[in-house]
Amino acid sequence: MFAHIFFYRIKSLLRQRSLVFWTLIFPIALATFFKISLGNVMQIDQFEPIDVAVVNNIAYPEFVETMKGLSEGEDRMFTLILGDEQMALNALKEGEVSGVIVPGEPPELIVVKTGIKQSILKNFLDQYAFNQSTISTLAAQYPESIPELMAAMSTSQNYIMETSVTDKPTDPSLVYFYALIAMACLYGSMYGIEEVNRVQANLTTLAARLNVSPVHKLKVFAAGLLAAIVIHYMGLLILLGYMQFGLGVNFGDQFGYVALIVLIGSILGISMGAVISALIKKGEGIKIAVVLLISMLGSFMAGMMIADIKYYIAQKMPILGFINPANLLSDALYALYYYDTHTRLYQNLAGMSAFALIFCTLTYLLIRGRKYASL
Repeated sequence: MFAHIFFYRIKSLLRQRSLVFWTLIFPIALATFFKISLGNVMQIDQFEPIDVAVVNNIAYPEFVETMKGLSEGEDRMFTLILGDEQMALNALKEGEVSGVIVPGEPPELIVVKTGIKQSILKNFLDQYAFNQSTISTLAAQYPESIPELMAAMSTSQNYIMETSVTDKPTDPSLVYFYALIAMACLYGSMYGIEEVNRVQANLTTLAARLNVSPVHKLKVFAAGLLAAIVIHYMGLLILLGYMQFGLGVNFGDQFGYVALIVLIGSILGISMGAVISALIKKGEGIKIAVVLLISMLGSFMAGMMIADIKYYIAQKMPILGFINPANLLSDALYALYYYDTHTRLYQNLAGMSAFALIFCTLTYLLIRGRKYASL
């Protein structure tokens, strides 16, 4: 009887288009939108040479030569246009350069707007003027130290050694995609609502008939929950496959753990919907609104809209991140990808499992002894 109910429940759930849309089609569409929006996020930190025009003043050949030296090679700082003042101002007016530098003591910067490139040019000129002032002062007091000073200023020494906790390439966009997967897992709450409503005799005529049938309603409920987990989990695997092979989202080389994370996430989402449905005695629309609010708020705090929110909560309010199921889900994927050990992964899995167990227990206690005066 259990297997019979299970298989027929799968057929019934697959015919409910709203559930399929919110738990599969909507996350796929959102992942596609994220890929289009965040496709070039890895190139944000790459520095591009700044287009700058320098007035060729023969009275300051040292400055002109310095600018030429900084405009050579693949890692050059500037793309230089050298000419008279009128040509330089015309280039600025036409938007061909970010600024015009007029050599002098100190050099003068002419811009038509403010921005990052203009700020870099201003800082460069301030540093250049400071260095020139330092050299002039020392030359007057200690002329014998000029060769050593020039050699020291022409080279830079880095006293900080960069190390990484992982050999994985850093990709800021992963925070958004991992939070999206967490949202898709929590959207399984809609399946939980559906299954609880099926055994609440005061909500639908179908539930009333099930309650007077010779089959125990907890057996019907368990078969329905298992069918919901199977369907939702298959949808999540389709989402993962689309994101990895269709969109190129990197989940690392431990896909077995990824599949385990989304399996526990599916159970967590469905059990969350079940307990909310059992607690709230209002209509189905109110229950769906509540689970959507919780899911979206949790996903927001996990970084799905603004990645910095996740880092801010982790630094300022870590307990809020630990009691957020969406954050536990996304953080489990994050830890699996970036860290060589599984300590943090297991902590997140334990937290997710604890939430799922609590939700399932509460649901069982709420619906087990529920009686009805009449059907």
